[in-house]
Amino acid sequence: MLKDQGLIRIANAGVDDIRLNKISIASSRNKRFDRINTVSWFLPVVTHALKGGVRTVFTFAEKMSRRWGTVNVFVMYSHNGADFDIQEISNSLSQYFPKMRFVIRKFISGKTSIDEIPQTEIGLCTLWTTAYLLLKYNRVVKKFYFMQDYEPLFYEAGSIYAAIEQTYRFGFSCIANTPGVGNRYLSYSSDMVSFYPGVDTSVFFPSNHHRSPNRTRRVVFYGRPGNARNCFSLGVMTLQALKRKMKDKVEIISVGADWDVNQYGLQGVVENRGLLNSLSEVADLYRSADVGLVFMATPHPSYQPLEYMACGCIVATNINEANRWLLDDDNSIQVEPVPEIAAQKILEALKDDARMSRLRSQALTKIADYTWDSAYSVFEKRILGVEN
Repeated sequence: MLKDQGLIRIANAGVDDIRLNKISIASSRNKRFDRINTVSWFLPVVTHALKGGVRTVFTFAEKMSRRWGTVNVFVMYSHNGADFDIQEISNSLSQYFPKMRFVIRKFISGKTSIDEIPQTEIGLCTLWTTAYLLLKYNRVVKKFYFMQDYEPLFYEAGSIYAAIEQTYRFGFSCIANTPGVGNRYLSYSSDMVSFYPGVDTSVFFPSNHHRSPNRTRRVVFYGRPGNARNCFSLGVMTLQALKRKMKDKVEIISVGADWDVNQYGLQGVVENRGLLNSLSEVADLYRSADVGLVFMATPHPSYQPLEYMACGCIVATNINEANRWLLDDDNSIQVEPVPEIAAQKILEALKDDARMSRLRSQALTKIADYTWDSAYSVFEKRILGVEN
């Protein structure tokens, strides 16, 4: 079997699926709601409520339950046909989103029919794999693409890239997480609204402790070797160069994924703490750091920059025009994706306390208006059919 045949099988749709989807969308184009009673969210299989973009999904879902008593039907899609246990995610949802009304339904490829999904008012796909389910799900009034990144870039140009890109032509109304992501959808349709993601300032807030000018500088790295868009190799080489330049005047801590420093030649350079146990532990680490290094090659900056900024940790990241709505030279260290240059720019910033103070102040000012309430307001207006 060719290496991409497993995933390309997910792009399973027929001519009738396309036709019926178009009819469904056309019939509800001007539909307006006063409230939302039921929502179907099509998700990949997830085990923890705070992982990645699903945290955003669950944040909005809970807000609907609090506002209208909405029941959220989370349809978790096992595209490879493997069964899975829902108890862990169910417990996690109850713990972190206690006001949310929800049910979880398994959708196992080859075993579950789309007709088994109950009728709801709103249907949202959340990942390209789930878009192919929403395409066939017509027991719904309105369909939306909850788009959190430009997912074709998760893969090399080829069969899977094309299958993902095609989902943006299905005609779903797009709700995009950040303007950069939304602008990519505009290449396919003008039916798009974008929101600015929020940051929980009850968890992520700056330290009031004075930073000694003679202290060892601390750099936190968002290190995920399994996600190409985070440019792990670029980050590793940048940190090796920074350690070579600063020696024992800097300590570097990686979080975000479990991996062995020995495997990457980083013994004595990086301490990898992997996945931390709680958001409060993450925030404590960020507050203790001077610089947070995060690379992102797609139109979404990830949530790390927002959380770094809220904790008073200066963001160092690659130049990315799609993320200019958040990051620029006034509030972060913008670096070229060239290890020696990136390391030198981080070094120069770390040596300039006055500049670091200015960047920290500008960053805190920048994110002050980014709240989950304002993000949800955009989402709510769109699903109700109110013009944004």
